[in-house]
Amino acid sequence: MIGVIGDVHGCYHTLKALVDQVREKYGAIDLYCVGDLVDRGMHSSLVIEYCMASNIRVTLGNHDCMFLYSFKYPNHPYRASWILNGNTETLTSYASFQEDFKNHFSYLEQLPLFYNLADCFISHAGVSVLYEMQLRDSHGWNERQWSKFLTNEMEKDIGILWNRSLLYNMGKLQIVGHTRQVEVTKNERTNSLYIDTAASAGNRLSCVIIEEGNWVDTFSLKTDQQDLVMIWQ
Repeated sequence: MIGVIGDVHGCYHTLKALVDQVREKYGAIDLYCVGDLVDRGMHSSLVIEYCMASNIRVTLGNHDCMFLYSFKYPNHPYRASWILNGNTETLTSYASFQEDFKNHFSYLEQLPLFYNLADCFISHAGVSVLYEMQLRDSHGWNERQWSKFLTNEMEKDIGILWNRSLLYNMGKLQIVGHTRQVEVTKNERTNSLYIDTAASAGNRLSCVIIEEGNWVDTFSLKTDQQDLVMIWQ
């Protein structure tokens, strides 16, 4: 049994309260997150610190990637995209935590693109059905083959960080964020679960509980206003 959390986007107070609820019911189960820890919400630095301290296993999100690329490759088009997609809140969050920036940057650099577990596949935006021809014989692939393919394709519009097309039915549950939903939504046809419930837009942050490949429970918590408005001390 595992829990998988949707896009956090700087919503630290909401994340902490959500994890507390999950822990109260399910104890020390392994927790995962589909990425996008940063941007839009007010507390990206605290979110990263919390995920590190709590051993939440996070996949890289497109916002996390834009953040990284903006400093590693300043001439990359992702830098302009990041400026238009909530980077102000992220930079502001480090005003009082500048000493943490280097450690957090290194942490984001090592995040994987996916977790391919026995009963589910966790990533940020998912493996697109538009890759079906290439993936027809992929069920025997090992982790290295999956990683090589998805890394080579990651900057494309249908890549695992950006995809909004239907997902490839890979024979196990795919769990993704990125494409906002009002509530956690399952596509039975593609055996995929969408868990980004727009926390940074003031809706909810969600966590799904998965047991033996089945979606068995959901926690969904209204966004704490402290995550949406800077509270000056």
